[in-house]
Amino acid sequence: MARNLKGQFAKGTSGNLNGRPRKQPHPISDDQVRRDFFDAAEMPVAIVVGNKREFVPARVAIDRQLVVKAVSGDMRAICEYNKRKDRFTLEHVELQLKNLEAIFAAEDRIRMFPEDITDEFKRLLALLRKKIDPDYLP
Repeated sequence: MARNLKGQFAKGTSGNLNGRPRKQPHPISDDQVRRDFFDAAEMPVAIVVGNKREFVPARVAIDRQLVVKAVSGDMRAICEYNKRKDRFTLEHVELQLKNLEAIFAAEDRIRMFPEDITDEFKRLLALLRKKIDPDYLP
């Protein structure tokens, strides 16, 4: 790349031999799509409850609309509502059982090794017991 005395390139030559780089396509990852989806679900949406206007997250508005359609007799909405209810109930029961198993294991450890148990361990066990739904306690 020849330059003249002023530091300019000679006529017909360029300082950028490769030219302007092509625009790179914006990479879309599954993680980005997932984040965008959950961001959109939290977007505030105006709904009317009674005579008042409320702003709720979009996911809440969708759930309310699903219930309204199910109550009005839309069979697809009823099926979707029941699927969600069953899934959420199952997840709740599994979480409660997992917490109960942890409590029972901790109580067994307390019975087996009472001298090794700290007050911190007992405090954490008490917090875990409070987290359990009262319907699941023996």
